[in-house]
Amino acid sequence: MKNLQIIYPTDFSELSINTLNALIPFLKQGNNRLVLLHAAQRKRKSLAADKVATQEAFDHFVAACPGLKEIQYECRWDFAISKELILQESDKVECDLVIMATKGAKGLDRLWGSKTEAVVRDAIVPIIVLPKGAALTEVNRIVLAVDYEELTCDHRLSPLLQLADHMKTEIDVLTVNRKEEQLSRKEKMHRKQLKYRLQDFPHRFSYHFENEVGEGLIKYAKAQQASLIAIMPRDYHFLESLFHESLSRKMILDSPVPLLILK
Repeated sequence: MKNLQIIYPTDFSELSINTLNALIPFLKQGNNRLVLLHAAQRKRKSLAADKVATQEAFDHFVAACPGLKEIQYECRWDFAISKELILQESDKVECDLVIMATKGAKGLDRLWGSKTEAVVRDAIVPIIVLPKGAALTEVNRIVLAVDYEELTCDHRLSPLLQLADHMKTEIDVLTVNRKEEQLSRKEKMHRKQLKYRLQDFPHRFSYHFENEVGEGLIKYAKAQQASLIAIMPRDYHFLESLFHESLSRKMILDSPVPLLILK
């Protein structure tokens, strides 16, 4: 992906530093512009002291990522709630993509969801979610999860196709737990439309069967040595997000494979 403005939220943690250092070779593959974004917290007695402390922390973060000298980047920060600041900046017309590092969520954190999942729920731009230890240095296969209930060849596919074209990789269109004969005629029509949309890109259509859809996606991607899983989440609903996990939520919290959330 090139010639994009990409937001990378950071909390200055070791995970954030390590992920960015691993990401820089990917960002160098094009005339991309990176926005390092930090939501600061008020901790000291005076606003001036907090501003100085935040800027110093940002300077230390940049120093820990020497590869930034090789790309275009800028630093932005404000005293704000992390999710609100990310959405505020990513809503701007010039923003093309958000890349977020995540370590998932366990226990009570899983009930309420990770910060990454909260951003994905409300963002209007594509988001790449990088689990701990993952990188995008080489993308050799992309698994695109589809169920054909909705038309999947709309504008949301553009970031996926741009990435596939730039990295010269195959798109593996995967349906989990549904055989071809189980598709309705409308779903088969959607599948044909997707086939025509992908005709200029290396691709194939695959099926996989597993007890649980999210687990099936992850197992298939790992078995095929895929570098990325792309999903197009449906609208989140309060009851769904609170009482039984949506596919997008489970993937964000559990997947060891990087995710591309197409919005």
